[in-house]
Amino acid sequence: MHKILTGFILTALVFIPFTNAARADEIPATSTLKAATVFADRATLTRSATVNIPAGKHVVIFENLPANLFADSLRVLGQGSAKATLGALSHKTVNSVELTSEREQELTANLETLENQKKLIAAEKQALGQKRQFLESLAARAVEKEDEAIAEFNLNTENWLAGAETIYTGIGEILRADLEKNKQIENLQKQINKIQQDLNQSRTGQKQTTEVRLPVEVTSAGSLTLALDYQISGVGWHPVYDARLDTKTAGLELIQYGAVSQRTGEDWSNIALTLSTAQPHRGSAAPNLPPMWVSLYDERQTMRKSVGNLASGMAQMAAPAYDRLEEKEMDAMADKMAISAPVPMRTATIDTGGFTAEYKIPGLSSIPADGTQTKVLIAPFETETKLETHIKPQINTNAYLIAKTTLKGEAPILPGPVSLFRDGAFVGNTQLPLLRAGSEYDLSFGIDDQIEIAFKTLKDERDEEGIIMNKTKSVERVAVTEIHNLRSKPVYIVLMQMLPSAKDKDIRLDILEGQTTNGFETDHDKIKGLTVWNFELAPDARNDVKLGWKLTWPQDKTLTGLR
Repeated sequence: MHKILTGFILTALVFIPFTNAARADEIPATSTLKAATVFADRATLTRSATVNIPAGKHVVIFENLPANLFADSLRVLGQGSAKATLGALSHKTVNSVELTSEREQELTANLETLENQKKLIAAEKQALGQKRQFLESLAARAVEKEDEAIAEFNLNTENWLAGAETIYTGIGEILRADLEKNKQIENLQKQINKIQQDLNQSRTGQKQTTEVRLPVEVTSAGSLTLALDYQISGVGWHPVYDARLDTKTAGLELIQYGAVSQRTGEDWSNIALTLSTAQPHRGSAAPNLPPMWVSLYDERQTMRKSVGNLASGMAQMAAPAYDRLEEKEMDAMADKMAISAPVPMRTATIDTGGFTAEYKIPGLSSIPADGTQTKVLIAPFETETKLETHIKPQINTNAYLIAKTTLKGEAPILPGPVSLFRDGAFVGNTQLPLLRAGSEYDLSFGIDDQIEIAFKTLKDERDEEGIIMNKTKSVERVAVTEIHNLRSKPVYIVLMQMLPSAKDKDIRLDILEGQTTNGFETDHDKIKGLTVWNFELAPDARNDVKLGWKLTWPQDKTLTGLR
């Protein structure tokens, strides 16, 4: 087995100047897609082809490649029993009338079939219309004959009645058949509309293909397996997650998937798939630092320049009209050039926080070319989870089940949407930020209906106090939160309330000790005013948590922001 020394990006490491390349034997290579490495906005595809090649100079041709591949990324490697040297790759665009997507071909064929059926039914409707017109003309003629028979007193009543019955029965059957044909056309049109919608979604626009030519000089005949790599747009992926919580065991299963979609014009069937967080579109070269020019500001010089500009403007106003018209045309041309400047394309990104990795998807994967998002399994994450019940009675009387999750291992969690499941039932979606090993994050799994909450205001009073010259205003509030655990096991309660926070030193806040349950923490998590109680509540147990506070400020001031 011989490995062929090669590898280039359109510029070969080994270049063979075939003087009679035009007369070299052309060998078509039937290639199949074997692997894809998908980035956020593109992919590197690997195609494989095996050819039996005799000694001599040849050109191996790869046909029907995507028209939108990045030519600068073309690269080929080869190995086999043949002793060969590979030359420089070349490529060209080939116009094609065929659709390259199998799905697109199938939908187009179905659409043509339905359109033909619709035309056939329309022809049958037309025939029914002509038949109805003929019967109606017979009926009109019969009326004329009936009038003549009445005038001649030669009326055969039975024959006329039988003829009229035949005519009107025939017209009735035609009308019923016409209604049936209308229903058939309506059903066909619905199918046509559906196929047209699917076709628009799967249409790749691949009416062109790329042909790649590879010169090969063989000194010893044999087989040669070639691997052709190229990058292509119209492909992307982003991480998505499933978070599955078991409330009985407090276990959390966090699974990462890759949502992959592509519109390359070719269905990917049973290929080796790799997802990469690298972002090749960002480039590899460091930017240049431009010079930083500085100058001094001279106010007198600026004033002189302003006076000069004013005089120049007055002179332009007095200038001939054709001079001003020429300047306007130049300005319009500049505006037009600015408008027609290319707008940079926005590309998808994955915020990796500097983390770059490749995820090799186990087994073989298939991704359709119609842009359908396909989820592929990457791996589960190992986490350490503690269940808590969060209560915020000032907002509502719901108890929220929270999985306080700590990420273990080494790999981070990349930002992405997560589907939440509690005891197998889907409860909603949320978004995960970038989380590194050891990071803690709260995942909310909805409302826990087995925790009853009641919030009651016990006191809400405003007052004025103090001596005549130094009066103050005050607000005093006392509230109680009543919690009842209906579960058959203990729950860990985190009760959160917000105290007023003063921006003015003349505002004073006092927590009323006799009216406030002990064991609270103020300014929790460095959030001003956030007051938190943490405690465990036994099964079928109750606990009342009180919070009382008094706010005082000068009488001649107005207090704002109090809710």
